[in-house]
Amino acid sequence: MKKTLFTLLLSSSLFAQEKATDLFNANISFIGIGIQYEKALNDNFTAVGTLDYMGGFSYSSDSYYGGSDFDYIFTTRFALEGRHYYNFNRRISKGKNTKNNSGNYIALKGDFIPDWLTSTNKDNVTVNPQGSITFNYGLKRSFAQNFFYEFYTGLGLSLYQDEHYYYYDTINDSRKSKKEMTTGVALDLGFRVGYNF
Repeated sequence: MKKTLFTLLLSSSLFAQEKATDLFNANISFIGIGIQYEKALNDNFTAVGTLDYMGGFSYSSDSYYGGSDFDYIFTTRFALEGRHYYNFNRRISKGKNTKNNSGNYIALKGDFIPDWLTSTNKDNVTVNPQGSITFNYGLKRSFAQNFFYEFYTGLGLSLYQDEHYYYYDTINDSRKSKKEMTTGVALDLGFRVGYNF
């Protein structure tokens, strides 16, 4: 009986964490790789800084000419996020793992894609600078000591620079392009798996 009680107490202390902790991780997602630093501000609030190198792919075929084309583009993304983990105490009372900030959270997130270190297989292709501010819901779970997975989703406002606005300058008798900011609805949806150092 004493051995069983000791084993239960020891195992619960290995997985219990009553407050948010500082974490540094490397991770992979559906469309890229990244690093994150999560700084505990108090027992339930953290600030998260993220640097991602993410990309996209496209494939097109032309049935008339019989050709096909595979394109890719990769670029950097920066994000800052404030998180509130709201269920640490409930998870502990149910004997669930809270190690490495395992819990559910709500967050306010801002991200920016500046078109830095962009690589593509096409000439003269760039990414228009863009960003978003979203209100997110997420869940994070740790497994196998220092590994974790995380899912998040949210809605917000997107801002992007549209370079396709042209006007004719009558004074200089020339066609010019004007950069204009455009807004829209942002859907933030992601899944990542990583390792905490």
